[in-house]
Amino acid sequence: MSLQQLLEIQEIDQDLFSSKMLFKPPGGRGVFGGQYKVHSLHSYFLLPGDNTRPIIYSVLRIRDGKTYCSRLVTAKQRGRIIFSMALRLMLDGGFGSVLNFQIQMPTVPPPESLKSTEDRFRELLKSDDPSIQKYHNAIRARLAQPVTLDMRQVGHKNLGLDAKDPKQMMWIKSIEKLPDNIQFHHCVAAYISDLELLNTTLIPHGLARWGEHRKLTMLASLDHAVWFYQDFRADEWMLYEMETSRSGEGRGFASGRIWSRDGKLIASTAQEGVVRYTVPSKL
Repeated sequence: MSLQQLLEIQEIDQDLFSSKMLFKPPGGRGVFGGQYKVHSLHSYFLLPGDNTRPIIYSVLRIRDGKTYCSRLVTAKQRGRIIFSMALRLMLDGGFGSVLNFQIQMPTVPPPESLKSTEDRFRELLKSDDPSIQKYHNAIRARLAQPVTLDMRQVGHKNLGLDAKDPKQMMWIKSIEKLPDNIQFHHCVAAYISDLELLNTTLIPHGLARWGEHRKLTMLASLDHAVWFYQDFRADEWMLYEMETSRSGEGRGFASGRIWSRDGKLIASTAQEGVVRYTVPSKL
């Protein structure tokens, strides 16, 4: 299973499309989303998707302006809307501006000096530490998934229960060479943007997504937004910087920045999701 297969859709009528292949992560409530190229998107996850049935996407053309176009997309299964998204596309050429500014990219080790997520997981499987061994089944399930992305954590990966700073960074890119169509690279980046962002909300609490001591009963996205700033290639290294600023009332919020390797800010992200866990009973 490749990224191109995961993100491919087929047109079944004007402004009506169907998924061709759907991916459900181990332990997930539904299919994994994030399958669009846009200038900006604001999406709402309403119901879990069923990976055994096609998803039907309906596009409503809201407005076609001289610079921006607006669309409303709904995704349906069994006649019910499971996802909705307001998006804006920028016409080719856009609107030039002399007002340009961005903050500086964080200084981090190069990706070549870091281990991939799969290599780090394989090392954890060799550990005889009881605090690590309790994650072995979940790690094996993760390693059994198709590998389409090269992800390399900068610094810690909060698999354990020790609280860390409320942020994480990782280098990430597609393993396979992607088509030259820049729209597809935006699509892949939107897909990537959802991978670890909500997990960032667990870091201040010392929670791991898997485990028996404090078992999460739900970690699911409620809404997700992405703003794209310039063209890039998703099969070249990108730095994903993520941090959380708030959790409470059963929800967690995180925001992120995606950088090209040469220091250009190429996208910003924001996400809020349901975060629930079972408090361990006292013996």
